Amino acid sequence: MSICPSNDFQNVHSEADMLQIQRIEVFVIPALAVDANGYRVCLRISSNRGYGWSEIFIDDSDISFDLQDWEHQLTPFIGPTTISTLTEHISITLQQSVTYDQRAIYLFTNALHQLNFLPDGHQQAEADEELILRRRAISYLSLY
Repeated sequence: MSICPSNDFQNVHSEADMLQIQRIEVFVIPALAVDANGYRVCLRISSNRGYGWSEIFIDDSDISFDLQDWEHQLTPFIGPTTISTLTEHISITLQQSVTYDQRAIYLFTNALHQLNFLPDGHQQAEADEELILRRRAISYLSLY
């Protein structure tokens, strides 16, 4: 019977709490319904724990939607972090929501809750889905 030294246990625990956000993508796609004047805004996260997805509808008269503003808000979330640090960062960002459109953070947070690991065989399906979305999108944002 071997006992794991406390430092080794802390390293294992730290690795389990780590999340590596590798990519955030935002697709702005015209609504397909005849009576819908607006856009589907889809956000997808790629991470070491899989993919997360979220979307909202934005009316075409909504002038507050600014993809460059979303880029500014979402870029700091790219890279390695712990779950607790990420939660704290999201909380701080939401407290500052008076100065920006908080829908980007809402979609990001929702996509985090949807993270699911996909086996290697499903990676091609993800690539195919991305290609279809990029073809339909009138605007596209990809953050690495």
